[in-house]
Amino acid sequence: MDDGLSRDAVRAFVAGHVAPHVGDWERAGTYPAELHARAGAAGLLAYGTESGPALPDRPVRARILIEELTRGGSQGLAMGLASHGVSLALVAQAGTAWAEDLVRAVLAGERTVALALTEPGAGSDLAALRARAEPRPDGRWSITGEKRFICNGARADALVVGARTGSGLGLFLVERPDPGLTAEAIEPSGWRCLPLAGLRFEAVRARAICGPEAAGRALQRAMTQERLNLAAMAITSAEAVRDAAARHAHARIVQGAPLAAMSHVRQDLAEVAIAVAVAAAFVAGTAASDGAARAAIAKNAAAAALDRAATAAVRLHGAAGCVVSSLVARTLRDAPLVAIGGGTTQVMNEIIARSLAKEVC
Repeated sequence: MDDGLSRDAVRAFVAGHVAPHVGDWERAGTYPAELHARAGAAGLLAYGTESGPALPDRPVRARILIEELTRGGSQGLAMGLASHGVSLALVAQAGTAWAEDLVRAVLAGERTVALALTEPGAGSDLAALRARAEPRPDGRWSITGEKRFICNGARADALVVGARTGSGLGLFLVERPDPGLTAEAIEPSGWRCLPLAGLRFEAVRARAICGPEAAGRALQRAMTQERLNLAAMAITSAEAVRDAAARHAHARIVQGAPLAAMSHVRQDLAEVAIAVAVAAAFVAGTAASDGAARAAIAKNAAAAALDRAATAAVRLHGAAGCVVSSLVARTLRDAPLVAIGGGTTQVMNEIIARSLAKEVC
């Protein structure tokens, strides 16, 4: 398949620059910022080749990068290194030279960008966001407010920020350095190699990307794609721990026989295999163009399969599955963040329920 991004190339990058270091990065609470430049130089970030700005919004290419980074043992790194597509798709809404320059720089690994929507008390509810944007005399905007749980928020060169104007929610671009922008580190329970931050904006200078009408449509498309990205990550992780559990069940000898000789162990493995296979098939058959409800189903199904597979794998491994550095322990820690990211399970259920109401009423 000529998809513009070689899976072998990503696997080689992961084998050489990621997999050997995941344990160290998890303990340090961050992966090195220069990894973006290495990935850009290797051509891994610029996996969109359409005319105009090369946007990484092609689902096959995005999925390759997400899957291989996740398979390398780190959901956190996949979120940090492969999530730029969603942010850049929003930046491109500006349709300006500065937007095109930023897109090209991020895809080349020369700059980094992060999405700053979530707020204290509002979570992923865009209607509840309180950050404010006021126009400035120079044609720019001034943003005041707080954002929280922002991936790479403390070190990204640029931030795509959702903020309220007098006419509704708009999207804005904030670039470092700015004296009014401060950050504090947040230590997560999972995704430990991905630095999270709380951000405070005090009259921070910003460019307008798009106003309320365009912002709503753009955010809906972006969030739909982000949910599918998270679903792909969840399925890849679920498959990895499913396989780890099966290997352990056949290798671990108890009372002279492998664990897999026990009927209840085989039953557990079969139930996990069913859950993962069904969710994987649904995710593989879903595209952003299928709509928000189907993406929400894909995300919830994948997150549930991951939780089931990771829980079963840890229990089957026993004490070995409780070691912090083990794949199954790390995946069980990471699983709740996949379910929360891009909108919680309950938020996804509301989207699904609303779509059902429209179909039957």
